[in-house]
Parts: sequence; structure tokens; C-alpha cells
Amino acid sequence: MANNLNPSYNAVCSIKSSITTTLSTELPPGIRAGMIAPLLVQVNQWTSQISLMLESTASPTPSNVVFAICKDLFLAPFFTQSSLGIASADLPTPFHDFLAFIVKLNEAQKSSKDKTPPKVRHIIHIFPFID
Repeated sequence: MANNLNPSYNAVCSIKSSITTTLSTELPPGIRAGMIAPLLVQVNQWTSQISLMLESTASPTPSNVVFAICKDLFLAPFFTQSSLGIASADLPTPFHDFLAFIVKLNEAQKSSKDKTPPKVRHIIHIFPFID
């Protein structure tokens, strides 16, 4: 199913690589944020394709790539503070859209796990007959 995503899974992996490279440059934080913003616009296109992302059998999954981007851009444990050192309110709009996408993706993953029927395990006990 990852082949049906637009942009493609491979394109988003390439975008993640570009974001990682941009973050490692010596440019001022505002310039780096400006360079990353158009890349996030492309990743944010997946917001309307979350169901396809969750159906994917690719390894790693599209969700993993998106969460890896989040981990690069925002500091743990809450992933709301920018790794660029820029206040969240001062980040370009695509960063805010990306965070909203992460929230939607988390919610979709939780609801898809809730819909998964529990596994039924059959345990067979074999008791030896005692004479």
C-alpha cells in the first residue's frame, strides 16, 4: 500500500535525509527552519492518507519514517520543543501542520489497535493417565 502514497514512501525517506542534513549544517536556526518548511509541506500531504499509511506492509512503515522526522525536529519526551532552538510559536506554519499530523497519526494508530480483535489462544493440557 505504501506505493499508493503521494508523495511516495521513497520520496519521504529522501525528504527525511534532507531534513537530517539541513539540521546538521552550521546555518542559523531561522534559515534552517526556512529550508525545512517546504520539505514538511510535502510530508504533510500524507495527513489525508493516514489510512493508507497504517495499511502499509513496508518495513519500516511509513509511520516510522514520519515519527523519525518528528524525532529529528522536536525534542523528547513531549516532542513539542523544536530541536532548532526556536520557540514553537515562531516556527513556520508547516511545522505546526506537521505536529497536527503527528497527533492525528497517533490517534489513528490508537483507534486501529482498539479495533483489532483480541487473539484467542487455545491451550491444550495433556494430563498423563495415572494407573
